[in-house]
Amino acid sequence: MAQQVPSHMQMQQQMQYTMQVAPQQPQPQHQAQLQAQAQARALPPHRQRPQQQQQQPQEQQVQQQFQQQQQHPPQQMEPGQQAQQSRPNFQMALLPPPQDRLYNTWDDLREDVKAFAKSQGYAVVIVSSLNRDPEGQYRRYNLCCGKGGKSYTSHSKGLRNTRSTKTGCPMRMKAIQEKAWPYNDKWHVIVQCAEHNHEPFTGGPGANAPAQFRKIEVDGMRWLMIMHREAQCNLRQLTIGIRISFGDKYQYVKKSDVRNMLAKIKRDEERKAAAAAAAQGLPSNATYTLIPQSHLPPPPEPQAVERLPQLPPDMQVPDPDMESDDDGDEL
Repeated sequence: MAQQVPSHMQMQQQMQYTMQVAPQQPQPQHQAQLQAQAQARALPPHRQRPQQQQQQPQEQQVQQQFQQQQQHPPQQMEPGQQAQQSRPNFQMALLPPPQDRLYNTWDDLREDVKAFAKSQGYAVVIVSSLNRDPEGQYRRYNLCCGKGGKSYTSHSKGLRNTRSTKTGCPMRMKAIQEKAWPYNDKWHVIVQCAEHNHEPFTGGPGANAPAQFRKIEVDGMRWLMIMHREAQCNLRQLTIGIRISFGDKYQYVKKSDVRNMLAKIKRDEERKAAAAAAAQGLPSNATYTLIPQSHLPPPPEPQAVERLPQLPPDMQVPDPDMESDDDGDEL
């Protein structure tokens, strides 16, 4: 028997029934989200993750920003204020020395100012000295930051990779000895400019410490001389030893500083020995001293000298200096 073909009306009714009754298949882009929700329902409540907030459309974000700008318009700053805010400010980290202290001597002031500046992360150097008293001692010193001044242009041949550490720091101050009350011939500090244009030295690993923090004084020189000559310590042992023996005073000293100090001690001793040896056998009122033989320059090498040819016999004239003055005419 021939199979009955469904009519057009029957096919349309069947399609409507499937659309109403059959469940809709999820789209591929929502399958991952549905799976995550199903896993969250299966987990216990204390292990469920909070649902991520849906991101707002870009148009709503732009509209909110526009409303905020209308409610709080930006304040217009003057040119001077804008330049002041854009400039880096390290004043809170690099404080100037206190000005309310009186010192009995210049040495006391210098040591205290050096210690305070080191605790703040910068060094202080002497720029100039003024106003001598009748005894020849200075009564004023102009001081500045160790990074003050202009950086110089190096004219070396490039054998060592060095560069200037100066940044033109404007920090300035002066140390004065005043006689009037309430100073009573004591020293005090006057800060002329407290600003810095560089970051403080923190002393971290690999940091390049300022040269003022690596200066070896008389006590360190004496210790190096004894340990180098009597204990026969090498350069590395001397560097580690001076750091440990003096604590924080020489904690930034490097091997190059120890080498230079040993060379300086040797030069000073040779100079003193040469002066003592040269002073022996000289009159007390002599205005000169003798250079030791070891420091004299080597004698010049003999050089060939071109001599004039000898004159022929007929052109030779007797030397009048070789003739006798006795002519026999004397009575």
